[in-house]
Amino acid sequence: MAEQVGKADKEPLAEVKMRSPQREARGRGARAMGRAVGLIGLSSIIISSAVGASFPCPGRCADYNLRMALGGSCLRIRGGDAREGGRGNISSGVKERNKGASKRRRVCYSGMNVSRKSAETEVEGEIELVEADIKGVEAKMKLVEKNIQDVLHEIRYEQDPTMKTALVRRLEQLGEDKKQLGEEKKQLGEKELILLRQSTGPHVPPIAWNESDARLDRMGFCNDDKYFRLDASYLQRDGELLLYCREAFKSQLCFLREKVVEQRAFGWIKGPPGTGKTTTTLAFCLSLDMREWSVTLIRLHISNDVDCIRIVGGRRRWCRIPKRSSWEGINRMLEEWQDYKKGLVVLDGFLRHESHHVDFLDACRKWLLADRENRRVVVATSMSSRGKSRLEDDNRVNLQQHTVVSWTEREYLEAVEWDVFYQRVACMLEEDESAASMGLKTWKRNRSRREKIKLKYYLAGGSCRYMFETPASLVKERLDEALSFCSNLEVVFSGIVGDSSPQAVNHLIACFKYNGELNWMPVSKYVATKLAEAAELDTLKRLFSRYGASNPTTRGHLFELFFFKKIKCGLSLRYRGSQELTQWEGCPVITFDAKGGMQTLPAERTCLKPVNPLQGGYDAIIVEPRGKLVEFVQVTEADVHSFKLAFFAEALTGLGIPAAGWKVRVVFMVPRDRLESFRIGKIKGCGALEKYGWKGGQEGRQAEVAGMDIA
Repeated sequence: MAEQVGKADKEPLAEVKMRSPQREARGRGARAMGRAVGLIGLSSIIISSAVGASFPCPGRCADYNLRMALGGSCLRIRGGDAREGGRGNISSGVKERNKGASKRRRVCYSGMNVSRKSAETEVEGEIELVEADIKGVEAKMKLVEKNIQDVLHEIRYEQDPTMKTALVRRLEQLGEDKKQLGEEKKQLGEKELILLRQSTGPHVPPIAWNESDARLDRMGFCNDDKYFRLDASYLQRDGELLLYCREAFKSQLCFLREKVVEQRAFGWIKGPPGTGKTTTTLAFCLSLDMREWSVTLIRLHISNDVDCIRIVGGRRRWCRIPKRSSWEGINRMLEEWQDYKKGLVVLDGFLRHESHHVDFLDACRKWLLADRENRRVVVATSMSSRGKSRLEDDNRVNLQQHTVVSWTEREYLEAVEWDVFYQRVACMLEEDESAASMGLKTWKRNRSRREKIKLKYYLAGGSCRYMFETPASLVKERLDEALSFCSNLEVVFSGIVGDSSPQAVNHLIACFKYNGELNWMPVSKYVATKLAEAAELDTLKRLFSRYGASNPTTRGHLFELFFFKKIKCGLSLRYRGSQELTQWEGCPVITFDAKGGMQTLPAERTCLKPVNPLQGGYDAIIVEPRGKLVEFVQVTEADVHSFKLAFFAEALTGLGIPAAGWKVRVVFMVPRDRLESFRIGKIKGCGALEKYGWKGGQEGRQAEVAGMDIA
């Protein structure tokens, strides 16, 4: 039986027959009841807003309420079952309910599910097309970015003014192409978001929770509160994690306790990847009194569905919310969360350019404002900036920010002092093929814990994830991949991370606090060296001027990078006690491991850059075979620097420099403005260079001090 569709509904009505015996029986029962009250020929049940139909539809389970005037009775059909309800006036009720029926949508009950599925399938097809378009645009953007880098490289070395002008025009055109592709990607993303919400509509499947014991008794502080035991399954790993309670760990716990819990702030925790934001937040949540609190941890991903863990009492529940139904899924989950006194939600991994992440954030903000007394929300993100924000909105939720700084070498050394902790991470500190690829000579002897930490710190730097959870070869692979996306040293020092730059750039950046101020820099010396090799001298000068004044560590880092950049093309310096400028001839720079030695010396003047972090005492060795001269250079911007002679003797032995016929010099290279104030500090290993003509106890007088301009 076909039904006339109202004018307001432009979609054709699907006519679907009941095929199953059960549905046929239900249809016969309904028709029999219709005949009993004088409604002859009822062959199909029509559900219409004109006759008071309602469709709650929780999830995908059909749950339809139908009120029909049948011989003075109200017949309610729920999921196919017929029951008799209250009574009413038939004639007046039917007239009233049929008023304007031609302008309203009518849905065939037996065909409703099929119609909905057909519409969803159509929308899903459109989503797939849009996603394919987005991938196509991203591929074009990647190609344009590569072309931009190629053109920049050509401009840098092009000597012909005409060709250079043409290349500049080409660069401008590529910039416009990149901008247009960015707009196209943004529009496609907005279209995808609309389609995703249409594809779900109100038909969200019930949240399927899994449940187990929370095992809270197995977690907590240990070893004089220096470490925290954490069940690794909360992070989808196996076994148990030991967290070292460094100063940043304690500071984050204090922020969560005082600002979020006690002062009811909306917590915003940020910091570079690998600083421990997630694990520390989880440790705090699991330390709460679960008789009073209930916790939900929402782990956001870029492309995958969202993982949720909820702790209520002593039970742990977990589920997964599909990315395409993020808005409906998170709202349903929060609405169903009623079995608690106080609730805390953690949004981990938030990125504001991901639309489904924004859905979760908006839903959590709305949930928070509904009960400020008993609800708390914390966001953990690797973005350095929240972007554009409204002060009024921030004040409404009492938003408070906290930055987690990167790990220092000292903190790593302190962490491995406990044998139990060291045994957990020892396998990640072993040398592998990455050592040889960086110029390090591998040794079969067992290294000490301190040596292993120092070796890997050169590569992993301030990222605890790289230091304790990732093999060195994989760390190098990931850093090299990130470096291929970003060769701009200024981006790293400016701390531009998150959606303001490619996500890979995040892994190149570390953040440290000095005198209360945050300073951004390359995550490790390996990254800094690679970025400096691609940078221009003017860039290093600009960075030294802009960031060097506020932090001595940053200043010293940049000064060393500047020296190696200058020595390649030659540099001017002035020795202490002289008013004349001395010109050092430019030479190539190659890596060198003093502990591994060198089979043959370079044929020409060469600067050897030690790559082994275990080596100390000097930053460069300039070897001039023809003049039989070896110059050790210690680059420093400090006011005082120690003088450790044993390292110099070890390097000379590794190079095979004979005592007879060769001259050895040691130069402390400082900024020009510190030439007169600099002094050599404590001298260790006196007499180590006696066979090279250095008098024991007089080494401080034989060493030279030179000043170099950065201008």
